[in-house]
This record gives sequence, C-alpha cells and structure tokens, in this order.
Amino acid sequence: MFRRSWLAGIALLPVAAVGAHAQETRCERGDVEVRALTFTGNTAFTDAQLAAGIVTTASSWARRTLRLVGTRRCLNETEFPDDVLRLTIWYRNHGFIDATVDTVVTSLGKSRVAVRFVIDEGEPMLVDTLRVTGLDAVPERAAVLAGLPTVVGGRFDRYANRASLDSITSRLRDNGYPDAQTYLGYDTRTAARRATVQFTVDPGVRRRIGTVAISRSGRDGAPPEVTEAAVRRLAGLEVGDLYRERLLERAKRTLYQSEAFSQVSVQPGAVAPDSTLTVDVAVTESYLRGARLGGGWGTLDCFRTTGEFTEYNLFKTATRLELRGRVSKLGIGGPLELSRNICQTAAKDIYSGDLNYYAGATLSQPSLLRASFVPTLSFYSERRSEYNAFLRTTPAGASLALSKSLPRRVHGLAYSIEAGRTEALPALFCAVFNACTREDRVQLERTQRLAVLSASSSYERTDNPLDPSVGRVGRVEARYASRFVGADASLEFARFTADGAFYVPLGSDAVFAARLRAGVVLGPSLALGSAARYVPAQERLFAGGPTTVRGFRQNELGPAVYIPSAYDTVTAAGARVTSVAAGDTVFFRANADSVGQRTVPTGGNTLVVGNAEIRFAGPFLQNLLRWTLFADVGQVWNRGGTFTSGRSSALRITPGFGVRIRTPIGYFRADLAYNPYARASGAAYFDAPVAAGGALYCVSPDNMLPVTLEGTGSAARLVQAEGACAASFRPPTGSSFFSRLTPSIAIGQAF
Repeated sequence: MFRRSWLAGIALLPVAAVGAHAQETRCERGDVEVRALTFTGNTAFTDAQLAAGIVTTASSWARRTLRLVGTRRCLNETEFPDDVLRLTIWYRNHGFIDATVDTVVTSLGKSRVAVRFVIDEGEPMLVDTLRVTGLDAVPERAAVLAGLPTVVGGRFDRYANRASLDSITSRLRDNGYPDAQTYLGYDTRTAARRATVQFTVDPGVRRRIGTVAISRSGRDGAPPEVTEAAVRRLAGLEVGDLYRERLLERAKRTLYQSEAFSQVSVQPGAVAPDSTLTVDVAVTESYLRGARLGGGWGTLDCFRTTGEFTEYNLFKTATRLELRGRVSKLGIGGPLELSRNICQTAAKDIYSGDLNYYAGATLSQPSLLRASFVPTLSFYSERRSEYNAFLRTTPAGASLALSKSLPRRVHGLAYSIEAGRTEALPALFCAVFNACTREDRVQLERTQRLAVLSASSSYERTDNPLDPSVGRVGRVEARYASRFVGADASLEFARFTADGAFYVPLGSDAVFAARLRAGVVLGPSLALGSAARYVPAQERLFAGGPTTVRGFRQNELGPAVYIPSAYDTVTAAGARVTSVAAGDTVFFRANADSVGQRTVPTGGNTLVVGNAEIRFAGPFLQNLLRWTLFADVGQVWNRGGTFTSGRSSALRITPGFGVRIRTPIGYFRADLAYNPYARASGAAYFDAPVAAGGALYCVSPDNMLPVTLEGTGSAARLVQAEGACAASFRPPTGSSFFSRLTPSIAIGQAF
C-alpha cells in the first residue's frame, strides 16, 4: 500500500531553529555559557550540518579562543530538550528510523559548560525498488530520469524523494510538457529496513509555441517608449519552437538584463486545439535614462571624480549607451594643480604631475545573440599611471567584448586595440629591458599599436558579494598579443592570471577567509624561458599594498630599481674625488646609508600571493566594528633574472591586524602589518637632469663601470662604459619594531 509523506510540519523544526539562534542563546545575568558544542556517533552527517539545525550554539570562535572578545552564547533550558527532537526528526527524515539522541552536559567551571549530543544512528532504511510510471510516450524519458537523488540501494530519504519529484516535473516542463504533474508514493517495511518508492507521472499534452503576445506599459502610467518589435527581439521566442521553460526564463533574464524594465512577466497562456499555446510577455518600463556623479579622495589618487550617463533605450530599441568619465590626481596634476602639499603621498609619485583621466562610450544590446553572449562595443581615451612605476597614455582605443552571465558564473571574450605609449623611468627600461641608451628608450616609448585578445571566466557563490561569510569565488583570465591579432611586432606576449578565495564561518560572528593569486607572463610562443622579451609595463605583474601583501607599500614587493638623490665619485681604490680630469678613470657609487632614494617598482613576469584572515566581532559596538587577524604571503620575480627564484624560501610573509568600520559605502578598513624583511636589493641609477646632459648613470655601491671624461671645453662630458648595472643597492631598513610596521587604509575588504 502506497501513502504520501508525513511529518511535514514537524520537519520544519530544524529550519525554524536556525532563525531562533540569535534571540534564544543570548546571555542574561546568571545564565550558563556554552563553551563547547560537540557531536559523537554521527557518521552520515558532519558536525556543522547538525549544528545548523539546532538552537544550542557555542560562544563565538573569538570568545572561545581569545577569551576577552567575541560573543557569549548561553544554554536555553527551554530549547535544549527540543534540540534532541530536532535531531531525531532530522535523522528519521533522512532514513534513520531507529536513530536516538542523548545529551551530556559537562561543567567547565563557574557558569560554563560543554554540551555533547550522543547519537546512535542505527541501521538506515534503504530503497530496494524504484518505479516510475507514465513516461512511456515521452521521447526524452531517459534524460528525464537521469541522475535523480532517489536511487535503488540508497537511503529512504524524504528530502531526496521530494527533490526527485521536482526534478521530474521541471524536466518535463522543459521538454514540451507545460502541464506535467508528478505524484509520490511509497511503501515502507520497517522490520526489513526496506522501502519501495513510486513516482506516478502525468505528462499532459506536448505543446509548441503558437503565439507570443506582447503587453507593454510605460513608467507611472505613461505611454511606453520601447517598441513592441524591440521587446519581441529581446524575448527571442520563436513561433513553432517546442515549449521549454528555460526559453521563458531566458527571455525574462534578457529583458531584465537590458535594464529598461522594472517588471517582467513571461508566462504560458491559453492553449489551442492544435497543441500550441500562447506565451504572454508583459513588461513595465523603468527609468530609461540615468546619471551619476561621484567624488572622493585616495592616498594615491588625491582628489578624484567620476561621472556616468546611461541611455537605456537608444533609438527606441532598448539598446544601452553608456558615457563614462573619470578624473584623478585633481589638485596635484596639471592643468588643475593647486598645491603638491595637499596630497603628499600621491605627490611622491613621479607620474602625478598630469591628470589621470578616462573618457569612454559603450554600446550594448543583449538581444543580438539571443542572450547567449551579450556584445559590448566601447570606444575610449585614457591616461593612467601605476604608482611610481609607469604612465600609460592612450589617445584612442576600442574594444569588443562578449559576456555570458549564468546564475553563478560569468564568461567573457574580448578583443581590444589601441594606439598608445608607455612612459617609465629610464632606470626601469635599463634594468628590465636592457634599454640603457636614449635611442633605445625612445623606441620603447613611442606610440605603438597594442592589440589584445582575452578570455576570462569568473565564479561566485557567496552569501554577500561585498562582505562574504560563506562560499567561494574564482577568476581566471588569459591575454594574448601578437602580430596575428594586430599588435606591433615589439608588443607580443601571453599573460595568464588566476585568483580564488573561499570563506568559512567560524560560528555566527567569525569568518575564516583565504585567497590565492598567481600569474605568469610568457612570450607569444608560450615558452617559459622568454624572460628577456619586452612586455608593456601595464601588463607586468605587481604586488604589495592594501589588497595584496600588506607588509609592503604599493607595488613594492618584488624587483625594484632605485634612484638615489646623490652619489660619490671615487677612484679604483675607493677614494672620493671632486673633479675628473682628462685621462682619469673613476666610478660612480651611491652610499645607501647617507643618501635618500626613490623606489621604482619594476614588476615581474611571475607572481604568487596568498592571504589568510580571521574576521570577527569585538566585545563592543558589534554592529559597527569588526576586527581582523591576517597573514599575507607572496613574491614577484622575473624568471631567468637575478632577483630571486621561485622557491618557497623566497616568499615574504607579513602578519598583522586590522579594524573595519561599517559605513554606507562599505567597510572603512585600516590595517597594520609587520614586515621583518630587508628591502630588496636592486640596481641604483642616477638620472642626470637634461641641463647636465640627461645621461643615465649606474651608481650601485660596488659598480665597476668606469667613467672617463670625453671632449674638451664646453663639450666635455662624463661617459660611463656600457655594461650591466649590479643589483647591489639595498636601502636601509629600520631596526626598531615600530619602523617595521606598514599601515594601510582602504575601502572594502581586502578580498
């Protein structure tokens, strides 16, 4: 005899328990704190799964570990006995009909206990027979039944049975049967621990789309502006196609994706005698134009402003046009320079003398490729800099991107081409690309055509994209430039990067977060040994700063060259001289202990960065403040270079702590990291002023490139012999604890 499932109401007890945790475990005066919560005897389910379904909760990780901070949670004498019932029902609904649950409460001192749930799961009831009737006339019968949660030999699980019922119904409705219904029955034999499960299916009539009826409404009762033809094209439903629920969902998603509509309904309508049905599409328009203006201040950007204007219904076709502008370095960058003192950190950047800007226009139309990939065409002009590293000026550029958005994934394919030039310090070109003469640097800095073909894929499954407490995210990207895709012959490279993070809750108010980033830049032949090939500065890999390794300042992890403010002229014996006569041979050498210097990060072609954080609530202002203990590890290097190897012993580890303050625009984050390492050694150069000849001299401490006086009279000049500049300059590092602390401030979580 078959009967329908029971205990439906009681089965909700574990779900209700989740919402009751916060209010039912608050500690009042005289309550007993739960310092530990454990389970024994459970093999089918993890401790975390069982803990999620009961009210009894241990104090937070921070409270249990650090003692002085975190949230106390206490034993609720009313809910505690019901937790036994909740766990018993959980097990029985999952097929363990003989499961029993007991409790052990152990005192840990004054007003503190450890709670243990002792579980005897018993032998589960198994499915020995599975029957499905009513699908004989369905061509896709095998696909409809593939991979159902209910299987012969598996546990008699009420949740799995319900999931199987829903899967059969939804698969039929996605294969031309809009009226499909599925019914569940079962027969249990308790003594034998066996059960028979039967699904009775009524597929209904197989139907196709006969008519697509469009209904349009303007915003606030106004006449609609988007044409019916545009709505029909966006929906992408074709008369004669087999009815599939996923087509209706795709149409709904595409209409919303245009951002021209505030409400969208796509539903099956009236049926016809010829086995067709009408699909009703109803839309209500949203605001079809929007503008946004914003501004702010950053330590590296000084004052900055952004502006956007969006037209969502260009030419009344629901085509979106976006105009964007962005300006930074306001106040210190010409022609809007006020004073270099108003943003002293940004003013130290040698590329902050000019405004950084971006101006672009973007066209997108979701319906062109039936929402499989959404095309976006952009035209832009920009100037952007990387702190003390390079300045990239692009008078004109264009890109075509195709993106596909899925519930948890976004895939992209793009092609961009631009005419631009990259400026960097002569020392960087000399140290990294061996371009030490002015003629060589002019070749690298001239306007060139850069064309890049790229592909990316990202995945996100978290509870909150801005401050996740559970889940994981990931992103991979490949970028390729060569003559085959339209780039100049001197701008050929292949770059691969990957970034992944996961978040694990440690109780209800603490989170463990970890991230790993890796990147590599290769030559166009994809050979690992192509380390000496020129790679545009903006495509090189950098690390250091508030979102990577926080013990290092922005971009200063990894290779660097230095520009000392002065140097000594010495003889081969090391004696200082103040003048050089014809026939003399001298050397230029800087003394790191006696001169200041500017650090020029050069980036690398290989990168590894790892981050680990524990984020937790403090003992006060828990709705406003959160605290973080973190450790960052990473390295940037050049394969084949002399800076370092890729061995783990070369990795830099910087621990620290921070505080996050909740604001309307996200967390305001302040971190303090400890860096025990000496600064990286690198080549030292003196960039002589143009008035003094504009030469680039190697001034590393043990430099052995001889300098001689050439010419006579007003044409006399000092000439340094060509050769490699030794990477022996190492800036001094403070010996005190406080001198090794690196502060950073930012908006939002580090990852």
